Amino acid sequence: MNTHKLIIDSRENSELFGFVEFEAHRLMISSEKKWLEIGDYVYGDMCFEAKSTVDFLQSVINKRLWNQIDNMDRHFEHYFVVIHGSLHEAMNYQKFTNVNMPPRMIKSKFYGAIGKILLDTDCQVLWLENSKKAAEIMIALCKMRHINRKIISPTLLKRITTDDLRTDMLCSIKGVSESKAKLLIKEFGSIMEIGDSTVEELSRIEGIGPTIAERIINVLNTEEKVIV
Repeated sequence: MNTHKLIIDSRENSELFGFVEFEAHRLMISSEKKWLEIGDYVYGDMCFEAKSTVDFLQSVINKRLWNQIDNMDRHFEHYFVVIHGSLHEAMNYQKFTNVNMPPRMIKSKFYGAIGKILLDTDCQVLWLENSKKAAEIMIALCKMRHINRKIISPTLLKRITTDDLRTDMLCSIKGVSESKAKLLIKEFGSIMEIGDSTVEELSRIEGIGPTIAERIINVLNTEEKVIV
């Protein structure tokens, strides 16, 4: 039996929650309800922010979504925005709020937000047609997380690089994008200075939380082989 536990935010009481509990029990993953400061579901180093299509659109309009993603980025190695429901439901957004927008604008904001997440952050988006399928995917990820399996690592004939070898080196560390690497170099000046920094110092950089900061320090200072 899996000894890891799925933590569910104590405020979560949606249809998705029922399916998540059912799937977790079916796959022998224990779960517990607790107050979560970040995310709706947490499993080890994975965090899920779950939203219906209407909730997703609302969080885009009030801009709360970007704070939620930033918080997940700072504290978890793997983090997901899970959207469940149809675009048609989101198109009826006006029924749930006082905001009145034409359908074309609603659709544009919805797809634009997904595009922004995928292009500008390290967050992964899962959009499922209903909460049952969303729960099945989430629990499948939890089940797979701690299985000792071979990680797929494609080999490229030629690696695409930037114009700065320091940036390329930092980008090879999981969770460090080109923009984050450039911010690190701008702040600390050299790879050696970055490696000599503390978790607290690195965490002051936008988009870098304690998890990524600790990984950067470990990679730059370890004398052992580092698995990509």
